[in-house]
Amino acid sequence: MAQSGVQLDEETICCSICLDLLKDPATIPCGHSYCINCIKTHWDEEDQKKIYSCPQCRQTFKPRPVLVKSTMLAVLVEER
Repeated sequence: MAQSGVQLDEETICCSICLDLLKDPATIPCGHSYCINCIKTHWDEEDQKKIYSCPQCRQTFKPRPVLVKSTMLAVLVEER
C-alpha cells in the first residue's frame, strides 16, 4: 500500500493545554485530543461541579467520559 504523504503540522498534533506534542493522546467525545494527563488534570479541577467540558469547544459531558489512549494518534505523533 502506497503512503499518501499527508503532512501534519506540529499544531495539529499538539495539546492545547500544555502546548507540547501529545503524550499518550486521548480523544474526548467532541473529537478534540489532549494528553491524557492534561485532560484528567483539567477535569479534576471541574470535579466539584460534576459537569466536564472540552477546553476548546466548551461542549459539556455528564457523566465524565472514560479516557483511553488514542493508539492511531499516538503512532502519528511518534513518527514525527
